[in-house]
Amino acid sequence: MKKIPIWYYDEATHSGVNYSDQNVVNEYDDQHTRFRDYQNEAIKIIQAVKITKEDTVLDLGCGSGEIAINVAEHCKKLVAVDISAKMIDLCKRKISHNNIHNVFPVCGGLLSYEHNSEPVDVVISNVVLHHLPDFWKLIALKNIYELLKPGGRFFLFDVVFSFPVEEHKENISKWLDVMEEKAGKHMMEESLVHVKEEYSTWDWILEKMLEKTGFKIVNTVGEIPNTRAYICLKEQ
Repeated sequence: MKKIPIWYYDEATHSGVNYSDQNVVNEYDDQHTRFRDYQNEAIKIIQAVKITKEDTVLDLGCGSGEIAINVAEHCKKLVAVDISAKMIDLCKRKISHNNIHNVFPVCGGLLSYEHNSEPVDVVISNVVLHHLPDFWKLIALKNIYELLKPGGRFFLFDVVFSFPVEEHKENISKWLDVMEEKAGKHMMEESLVHVKEEYSTWDWILEKMLEKTGFKIVNTVGEIPNTRAYICLKEQ
């Protein structure tokens, strides 16, 4: 990881769910597959940013590596980055087990990752930006912008709030009820921690950040309540 000033936000100090906890890492895929389809998510990302066999892809916040592994067969090279060393270890074991040769796991964060090769064609940030407060989100987005080639594509998916602020109590309560119904009590409790301790923001704030960074927002998709995908372009 690159050397950063002492006053920078410490990504390794977790907010919300602690993904450096081995027990959390061990249970991650089992919990998430109750309401997520990794393969289908990967296909949607591939289609959204038009990943090709000639592309180098950077997955920032790769977690257990499931999206990276499913995307890898559709691109030339994929660098899988996560701030949790234990998540990276899990990702490495999966890569070895599946005999995959074009995925390269690296321990690093949205602020601390050091890219030592040429700019990439595609960056994926899938449910990770919310770990940073808004000030640092903008720094991270600028880093991502600099990692891309001119004409590069950026896929950003996260928890993003768009309801009227005066309706926040009923909307969040309903969301937690839905998470418990669809994914069980454990994931509802993770979502509760997310709201209380993590840093998901409003759509109008995030969209302004993307534009301020220099990205062109090509499309937005909001299929699931309180989430949104942004397909962005670094123009030539």
